[in-house]
Amino acid sequence: MRIHFIGMGDRIMGDLATALCQKGHQVTGSDLSFSKLSLYGLESMELVPEQLGWFPQKITPSLDKVIVGRQVHPNNPELLAAQQLSLPIYSYPEHIYDCTQNKQRIVIVGGAERTLICGLVVHVLASSHKSFDYVVDAPKLETSVQLSDAPIIILEGDINPSSSIDPQPQSFYYQHNVALISSIDWKHSDTYPTLEAYLKQLTRLADTSPKGGTLIYCEEDNLVQAIGNQARTDVKGVPYKAHAHRYAADQVYFITPKRDIPCQYADTAFMCAVSGAQQLLRNLAVPDQQFYEALTTFLVD
Repeated sequence: MRIHFIGMGDRIMGDLATALCQKGHQVTGSDLSFSKLSLYGLESMELVPEQLGWFPQKITPSLDKVIVGRQVHPNNPELLAAQQLSLPIYSYPEHIYDCTQNKQRIVIVGGAERTLICGLVVHVLASSHKSFDYVVDAPKLETSVQLSDAPIIILEGDINPSSSIDPQPQSFYYQHNVALISSIDWKHSDTYPTLEAYLKQLTRLADTSPKGGTLIYCEEDNLVQAIGNQARTDVKGVPYKAHAHRYAADQVYFITPKRDIPCQYADTAFMCAVSGAQQLLRNLAVPDQQFYEALTTFLVD
């Protein structure tokens, strides 16, 4: 398949381009600048364009798909050329769903700690030698995109528009089997000018859970708890709160069945993130003992 990326400089777009190239697709792309975090992968596959900028001549009828980044302006000359040729145009979450329909899709949304939860889940799954994929923009990860034949995929989500020409919230495209809502992190924007508008979309996301699906939510956040409590009866609701911990001699410890684990972070958000990751991993049949063993190495990193 021939795929062109408009806005390939964004980390996830660049890493997705690299992943698709590694799978044998013919990939090209353009942008005004490139994330340093994704340059290594792009360079290894010789995907960095010779010139920065937009070049409508790259858009030809021979392309099978065009993927548009979230920051690409509606008047982008390459995007306009693709529209004029009536080429299939996708946002990156739309494409991710397109190539992961046969996987169990696990979406993690919420405030800033969602990235921490994603990082914890990915670390524990890797430590447990589980087969999985992910799309997670966490600094600790060498790449933000991993695509293989694994049966599950971890997806860091949000409810912002998928692109400038696609108002569908990103996470809605993923059509999750399992969703985790960590907290509410609303900021005034043109998309969500009020908290009510923001909460409405998160409630809609919870409502899109499939019959027999799972909704994991943090009951430490009253607004998230209200969304979780409204979950349909045919959806498994799993509340969680800050992980049990104690203080001793200016040190904080996670309280676990076998031994207490020292931790350098004491804030509630971190304790909630750990508990949320644990609940999600239980849903993936990762025993608590494996979780705590992997947690100790995550904290050292």
